[in-house]
Amino acid sequence: MDWDPVTHYKEAPVAQRYDRERFSSIAGRTFNALERRTIRRAFGSVPRDATVLDLPCGTGRFAEVLLDDGLTVIGADVSPAMLEVAKGKLSRFGDRFQTRVGNVHDLASKERKTYDVALCARVLMHFPLQEQIAFLRGVATLTRGMVVFTQSYDSGYQRLRRRIKRLLGNQPPANYPITEAQLQQLLTGAGLREVRRVRLLSLISEAIYVVAEPT
Repeated sequence: MDWDPVTHYKEAPVAQRYDRERFSSIAGRTFNALERRTIRRAFGSVPRDATVLDLPCGTGRFAEVLLDDGLTVIGADVSPAMLEVAKGKLSRFGDRFQTRVGNVHDLASKERKTYDVALCARVLMHFPLQEQIAFLRGVATLTRGMVVFTQSYDSGYQRLRRRIKRLLGNQPPANYPITEAQLQQLLTGAGLREVRRVRLLSLISEAIYVVAEPT
């Protein structure tokens, strides 16, 4: 049976052990620190009184970075279990962190231009391009300004790295990495244009962080 990220993360045991399984090792802690630093760079120019939509919020790993920097965060996710973990972890921020349960399409059908900026991290690479476009368009519909999203970059070098990882028995990090041409399709389809791009570590990670704004 194919792995379904939508249903998988709704399971309470999965949510409760998510951070521990992924980020407790030396490699996991290092990657987590690099990602948090990159998110901070991407949002460095955002006014501190802004409200950020973090969708999907998951266990609040990136929301914590934004809250530490003084921003207000609304964490939205389809998984109540993941949001319960986030609320426990981020309770010290009080009303500056609130949660919404729901998928992006339902939220976008009820609200429009509600939030100042948005973060859409580590989700698009799980779905084919047309579903990515629909997801990101929903996020852009909810947001008045900047959208930061992440993807896995599909270049010749990264394809070689993925083949080597498969030969070594390692699972590739993304089901649907994106080429440069596909990235432009994604942006156009979502009604966004790229402002700048932040890389994690281009030689050892295919992750890209795209800072975009409405067209």
